[in-house]
Amino acid sequence: MNFSDSSEMQTIANLANEFFEHVLFDETPLFVSDEANIYDVSMAGTEELIKRCADYYGKEVFAQDLKQPLWKLTNTGNSEGCN
Repeated sequence: MNFSDSSEMQTIANLANEFFEHVLFDETPLFVSDEANIYDVSMAGTEELIKRCADYYGKEVFAQDLKQPLWKLTNTGNSEGCN
């Protein structure tokens, strides 16, 4: 079985694990490819995910932010903000 590339996710493994622990605390993704967004690894709704991300990053988060690849959302949230 072939999986999609995960080199970007591997590069930010520590950030991603911290994100999973604080934002997806009630879910545990087994594999996250570079193409996956938060909707691919979470069953929570948009409003709940916005709230969780905003609470974690201390920044405003928008629905369109959640559509970007998870590695990008994780990096963006930790650096320049999600908007």
